[in-house]
Amino acid sequence: MYLKFFGLSEKPFSITPDVNYLYLGKQHEQALDTILYGVNERLGFSMLTGEVGTGKTLLSRALLSRLDDSVSTALLINPLLSVEELLKAITKDFGIAIRYNSPQKQIEALNTFLLRLASEDKKALVVIDEAQNLSPDALEAVRLLTNLETRTQKLLQILLVGQPELLKKVKSHELRQLEQRITARYHLTPFSQPEMMRYINHRICIAGGGGKIFFDPVAYKLIHRETSGYPRLINILCDKTLMAAYVCDAHVITKKEVKAAVMDWRGGRRRPFGFFRRWVFSS
Repeated sequence: MYLKFFGLSEKPFSITPDVNYLYLGKQHEQALDTILYGVNERLGFSMLTGEVGTGKTLLSRALLSRLDDSVSTALLINPLLSVEELLKAITKDFGIAIRYNSPQKQIEALNTFLLRLASEDKKALVVIDEAQNLSPDALEAVRLLTNLETRTQKLLQILLVGQPELLKKVKSHELRQLEQRITARYHLTPFSQPEMMRYINHRICIAGGGGKIFFDPVAYKLIHRETSGYPRLINILCDKTLMAAYVCDAHVITKKEVKAAVMDWRGGRRRPFGFFRRWVFSS
């Protein structure tokens, strides 16, 4: 409803992971460089972690979009799988046709595929999103896949993307071999207020709103206080704030519009941030 009012081409604060809206703040740029280094140097295991809503999925999609044709990729977004199902999902996403579905046949076919890629000086990367949901057995199976190697290099690169629970899981005694093999890792944290301000303006400009929408300093401060700098929550609150500004016929966002958005967002009741963040992320 507010797109025409603000002269926007599309909604700037969608919560879908659109790489066109990727904001490379300092830590996100460092995270991307760290993971890219791990892939390009064939280090085997990389890990990207962060609390819910810090932008892990978007960053992993940005990584995939930056890889050239020399890297074959497989993306798993539903890791609630048995070991056999996990292997099938990986080979299927790589486009490997297998007549028999036993784990041994899956691994043999994957090894043949990886050797062919290596002979062509190409790489293979598996990205597993929501990796904190992998069972210990599945994580151990993933570790064993990095044993597929030649005398000089790892044949398969694996990126685990997950919530802080993943950090705790890989530090367990039974997964100590996996933890020791993670050679490139980065943990994302929420935005500071200055980073959040740049993030908001970046998304507005991408949507065609540069020079058309303005936030006063108090509005920024209130948004950061209510969201604690989590990108997903910033998107939700800013979307509602633009709607509130549209209703008020305002092109300058003040604390009045932000407060109206917060009340709409929280159902008209003030609640502690921690309560609300759990409610949003679980819905």
